Amino acid sequence: MRCWVLISIVALSACAGTREPLVPAQDVPPSWQANEAVKPLPENWLATLHAPYLNEIVEQAVASNYDLKQRALQVEVANERGKLLRADRLPSLNVSLSGERFRPGGGFSLIAERYDASATLGFELDLWGKLSDAQRSASLDLAAEEMSYLDAERRLVAQVVSTTFNLISSAALQDLFNQRLDNLAEGLDVIEKGYRSGLNEALDVYLAQTTLEQERANVANQRQVSFEASTSLELLLAKYPDARTAVQSQLPELRPLPDIGLPSELLTRRPDIQQSWLTLLSADAALAAAHKDRFPSLDLTGSLRDTASAYSRLFDGGALGFSAAASLFQPLFQGGRLQALEAQARLRTEQAEQAYLQTVYAAFAEVENELSRAVSLEERFEAFLQAQVNAEAALRLATDQYQRGLVAFTTVLEAQRRAFDAQTTVVQLRNQLLQSRVALLLALGGNY
Repeated sequence: MRCWVLISIVALSACAGTREPLVPAQDVPPSWQANEAVKPLPENWLATLHAPYLNEIVEQAVASNYDLKQRALQVEVANERGKLLRADRLPSLNVSLSGERFRPGGGFSLIAERYDASATLGFELDLWGKLSDAQRSASLDLAAEEMSYLDAERRLVAQVVSTTFNLISSAALQDLFNQRLDNLAEGLDVIEKGYRSGLNEALDVYLAQTTLEQERANVANQRQVSFEASTSLELLLAKYPDARTAVQSQLPELRPLPDIGLPSELLTRRPDIQQSWLTLLSADAALAAAHKDRFPSLDLTGSLRDTASAYSRLFDGGALGFSAAASLFQPLFQGGRLQALEAQARLRTEQAEQAYLQTVYAAFAEVENELSRAVSLEERFEAFLQAQVNAEAALRLATDQYQRGLVAFTTVLEAQRRAFDAQTTVVQLRNQLLQSRVALLLALGGNY
């Protein structure tokens, strides 16, 4: 028997070991492929955007967002679940009181009374650490839920910032469309006057009218885009989505990329990676508890009882019944249920391990992709800035030549289209650069 117990202790201690991080050091590069910066990431990444008006919007979202409040309640549920498992390691005390009235045998008029009062104390000794493993698993689940809340909070902040930039960009595009619509309307008026004076052809009038109507359609479409951008932000702020929220500001100038730290720091900066790691540790502790379910359990019980013929005589100082017992329970045959539960717990642990690795390498991929995307967007932005300058100069030249009768009106329309497309693309790319910066800061982890 002693040998069997020693073998069991060795097996259980091997099952309950602490895991080391699963990502080998040689798999983590010393620096990012698209950036050689090695200085740590700023603690407040929201401040690196240099848009003070974001602070109030972010605070309102964090305080009011419905999804984030649900996450907070999930943390509370996990906390209560942990309390249940902590209770299993404490003694249980139950008190019962009962009474009855009855006729003794052979009597028809005599009515007797009897009252019973008892108290039972029970306690399970945690011989193999099964209860502590279950409690540890619950504590790790709680920590994982807390990390999940932090991750949800960070993603909410990033979504609020991105949506705010989308709203500002939509408003800027709508102003640009309205301005172009006014310019086209003025141009059409000039062309119609010239046609009535015999200076212009009917074709010029039709082309100008067509361009004007197309721009009216663009204005209507952009109005809807702005409406939806506003309601999206209001939904994040837990406000009624009536599109009355407007941000009276412009898109901030994009500053140089801040220091982004080392790839290895990502493992401790990102809450989703920490959540995945804690989930793996919890599954490992649950596996240890499932393994120990197959070993004996020792329960200690004690009870105190008193019986009296009247309620007032209970616990009146007379003799009380007392009992104490110890019971050893060893499961022998349950049709493979305990083995199946342990195998299931082991598979969950392996599943959590793969999920952790996927989360880690997906985080690395997010940072590398956003770093590369930032470089390509910057190149496109600089190219379109120059294209905008050239297109506006070409439009002025085409307008002047048309007024002198040197080119056809179609040349002016093409120059207008190119200039407008360049202006629109510059606004859109400025927004995309900011969106990419927010995505990169989110991927790098850290506090907002």
